[in-house]
Amino acid sequence: MWIESAVERTLREHPELVRDARARVPKAWAQLAAMGVVTFRQSAGRPATEDERRAIWASLWRRVG
Repeated sequence: MWIESAVERTLREHPELVRDARARVPKAWAQLAAMGVVTFRQSAGRPATEDERRAIWASLWRRVG
């Protein structure tokens, strides 16, 4: 639940990063992925585990790519 919520919020709050990641602007994907992890931490109140980070990145990649 926290993962999809964080992904949705990240996409909604950072449309410029989504656009740039789709356009393959250098470093845009890394920034978007980092924002996804930060948003998860803010929402869940704790850091993401390695598996959760990978799930966040995968979900963002599916939606951006």
